[in-house]
Amino acid sequence: MNPKPPALQREEWDFTKVPNSELAGCCWWEYARDSAFIRDTLHGYREWFLAGATGGETGDALCKRMSRIQSIGDVSNTFVRGCSYRRGIVWQSWLPDRENFRHPDAPPITGSFPDPWQTLSAGERSHRACLANYGEGLVPRPMERGDYLEAEDIGKHCRAKWERVLSAFHKIQDENPGKSEGQLREEGKLGPYEEIPPSLFWESGREITVLRIAWANYTNDELVRAFRKWVKEHRPKEIPVPSNKGRKPGDVRAHLTRLAVMRLLSRFKTSEILNPRGEGAAAILESGQFSGNKWLDSTKWHDARREAGRLFRDLFPFLSADDKPLSWERLPPNK
Repeated sequence: MNPKPPALQREEWDFTKVPNSELAGCCWWEYARDSAFIRDTLHGYREWFLAGATGGETGDALCKRMSRIQSIGDVSNTFVRGCSYRRGIVWQSWLPDRENFRHPDAPPITGSFPDPWQTLSAGERSHRACLANYGEGLVPRPMERGDYLEAEDIGKHCRAKWERVLSAFHKIQDENPGKSEGQLREEGKLGPYEEIPPSLFWESGREITVLRIAWANYTNDELVRAFRKWVKEHRPKEIPVPSNKGRKPGDVRAHLTRLAVMRLLSRFKTSEILNPRGEGAAAILESGQFSGNKWLDSTKWHDARREAGRLFRDLFPFLSADDKPLSWERLPPNK
């Protein structure tokens, strides 16, 4: 008996037409759609927010779940932003007296999650893709000016470290009454003070620091050469120079193809997909992303499914070991 077509719309598995400029946003969005934890949290947060966002155990629990999602950094905004908006609203743009008026300069964000990425408006896809591509996403900007809150954080960090240094020094003084700082150093009881660089490092590999730039004394080319030398000398040893692996458009598109494989295998057996007379199989194999000969090999499908599961864990490390992708298990027939 021929298999029934997968209970998936084409935009759920065929990412051939996603432009390169949207690949990172689409990748984060679509993998997030496969997380029950993310779906349930954003749905619960929307319902709680629209009901008045009152305090209590429910609100506290939802905020803790949201904090787990946002622990991956700014890139979570790709699918989190707009989660408090009511679904199905068509926003007004130019008529302030209409319900749901939105200022013309407001970003085109809606409460669209977890709809498929390719069903979003072009404006919303473009905006969310920017969140994933530039500064707030998969590939952050190489350098940008920090803000005053970050400067305050650096100040607090440095003051706290200096207080710990002073506390250790005073403890040694108390243990050696009557001895000067110089004597303590000569006796080897007091070492050099710990260096306190005015920098903060985030888990994402970003550094926020303080620099002096002598704009009045050097040309742009001279400053660039000096900064290049500084970067080589000060790159943290624990953060090696990255390769471009996984960051090129082809790499991200491959991530989406693997997700498509995982979703299709949740509905079909590989033998059903590779059967040229199978109902629905032709549409799959004729799509651009599965046109290569390698997809005629069933082992490639299972390898791709396994890689999709691994990337899912890498993208969302806050999930528990039991939180597998929704498409991981094969659904019973006719579901």
